[in-house]
Amino acid sequence: MAPKRMIVAVDLFCGAGGLTKGLTMAGIDVRLGIDADESSRDVYERNNKKATFWCKKIENIKGKEILEFINLKQNDLFLLAVCAPCQPFSKRNKKRLDKNHLDERKNLLTYVIKIMKGMPRKPDFIFAENVPGFERNPVFVEFEDYLHRLEFALDFGVVNAADYGTPQSRKRLILIARNDDFIEMPKPSHGIGLKPFVTVREALKGLPPTKAGGASSKVANHYCRNLTEINLSRLAETPKSGGSRTDWKSENLFLDCHKRLGRKEGHKDVYGRMDWDKPAPTLTTRCVSLSNGRFGHPSQDRAISVREAARLQGFPDTYKFYGPGIDAEARHIGNAVPVTLAKAFGKHFVKCTKE
Repeated sequence: MAPKRMIVAVDLFCGAGGLTKGLTMAGIDVRLGIDADESSRDVYERNNKKATFWCKKIENIKGKEILEFINLKQNDLFLLAVCAPCQPFSKRNKKRLDKNHLDERKNLLTYVIKIMKGMPRKPDFIFAENVPGFERNPVFVEFEDYLHRLEFALDFGVVNAADYGTPQSRKRLILIARNDDFIEMPKPSHGIGLKPFVTVREALKGLPPTKAGGASSKVANHYCRNLTEINLSRLAETPKSGGSRTDWKSENLFLDCHKRLGRKEGHKDVYGRMDWDKPAPTLTTRCVSLSNGRFGHPSQDRAISVREAARLQGFPDTYKFYGPGIDAEARHIGNAVPVTLAKAFGKHFVKCTKE
């Protein structure tokens, strides 16, 4: 019998470690996470004790030093994960279409190519993630062409994390590649004719109730923002499980911009409640703020807590966040690759080694 081949991974742009955690749960040995955000170090290192965190900018990293550090054995397989920040290309970023707007993050995949060129051996697998529409960006096309020149087999497409067991509707562009054989995207596990979607109710089950500004001593990170009196009044008029600002009866609750545009115009999700029996909407870096999306608790008069946001991203309760402050924790969670999605793709790579 041939010896088992271990997949060893490096997580570029690792952030708080959602992808690292999911890959690890799938049986992949993630040895190194790299990110330019020093605030990610604590949460990454304390939750992923077998991995090392490098706080470095991508342009200062050499492929040779990565391979020297992870110390691959002859039989090991190498997975390079590349989840560059999506903000420069997100539809929420109004400057993304401005050609004159300088954002150094737009060229991060170009630096990944330079890193790969400096590697004594090429990766066996590639995993890359970004926002839908990025596949039309010249930077992505350049990266795709480079992989083809290296004779990688690859597949990419827009997937919904809910289709892979995440209790959140979150569409992302994902590219996977393999250097020695055919590869295709893993089949969804949840949806019509498959397992039912994981709902908010299922994800938040068992968490103790709390109030706006409150915290639980029993569950790590189960605390939420305080709310002003008018926001408490807004929630009081927002129907449980899926209600929105369009349901308010009191005129004084509406913002001036909503009055000017009309009650049913503009962003209808702000100040809204999540629906108990559906996956959550896409979590952003402001996912614990009532005024920044449909981030109201389905039945309690408050925004979701940090722990609830983490659960909706697939993080287990043992995965703790260390700030600094609730804004940083929300950013770490909102920027993460959902753990359940990462685990599904990790299992797919492991399966490829057995075929």
